[in-house]
Amino acid sequence: MKKRIFITVLACLMLLFAGCQGNPATGGDNSNNQSQVSSYNFTYKETKITLHAPAEPIIKALGDPISYTESASCAFDGLDKSYYYGSFYLETYPKDGKDYVYGWYFKDDSVATEKGISIGATKEAVTKAYGNEGFNGSNAWVLKDGGGTLTIILDKDAVSSIQYAIVVE
Repeated sequence: MKKRIFITVLACLMLLFAGCQGNPATGGDNSNNQSQVSSYNFTYKETKITLHAPAEPIIKALGDPISYTESASCAFDGLDKSYYYGSFYLETYPKDGKDYVYGWYFKDDSVATEKGISIGATKEAVTKAYGNEGFNGSNAWVLKDGGGTLTIILDKDAVSSIQYAIVVE
C-alpha cells in the first residue's frame, strides 16, 4: 500500500512540476497551440477535454470543481491552475492572458482512458488496449502522440496512475 501511495504521489509531483522544465507552447497565438494538440482526449460528463485546448469553455461545461488551487507559473507569465473534480484533476497553464489545458490525471476507477483503461486495470488489459509500444518492460507505459504524453504506471500488475500532459520541449 505504501508503494502504491508513493508511486501516485510521485506521478502527481511529476505532472505539477513538468511546467517548470520549459515553455511547451511557442508563438503568440492559439493557432500554435492547436498544432501541438495530440489525439489523446478524455470525455467527462459529455465534455471533451483536449491538451492545449482553451480551458475556459471546458471548465464552464464541467461546472464548479470540488477544489481549486493556483500558483505562480514558473514557465509562463501568470498562474498555473488545478481543478479537482473528484475523479480527476485538470491542470491549466497561462498564455497570452488565457488558460489552456496542460493535462489531467485520474484519482479513481470511475474514469477511464479513451481505450477503457482505469485505475486498477490489469497489466493484461493495458497491453491489450495499447500494445507494447511505450512499455518500459517493467511497470510503465509512456506513450507520445503529437503534443501529448499518456503515462500509465503499474503497481503489482495493476494500474496505479494514469496521467496525460502536454509535451514539454
